[in-house]
Amino acid sequence: MVELAYEFVDNNADEVDTVYVIGLIEKGYFFKSFYKINGQLVKSHKVNTVSKKQYDISNERAFNLLKLGNETLMKIEKLFADDNRDIPTILRLVYFPKSGKFESNFGYEKNYSNSATKTAQDVYEEWYDNQGLL
Repeated sequence: MVELAYEFVDNNADEVDTVYVIGLIEKGYFFKSFYKINGQLVKSHKVNTVSKKQYDISNERAFNLLKLGNETLMKIEKLFADDNRDIPTILRLVYFPKSGKFESNFGYEKNYSNSATKTAQDVYEEWYDNQGLL
């Protein structure tokens, strides 16, 4: 999943400081990414505002990224289910291209499906906002 998100910014280790990926498996599948580029935190549709290199951020390419990410989440769910293991409800992945360092955090609690108002997008927005505070 990190590879998909990193390819979206053309594997640009010169400018991309951090690649953040979130995947949720609760009421279906939710995949999104955001980035720290040249020291600035940005969502995927805004990468060209902070990067010298300009990326193809067309709707077609963005939707393809989401589609491939969701397909990967389906495969992850199947792997866990086939092995009779608890299926994670949230995957937070962080990749640092300059050092090659990778961090992952899986959770198994409900993140939004037990709420009448909270959505998968809200979970993503909370994580994005928290990264800006670091």
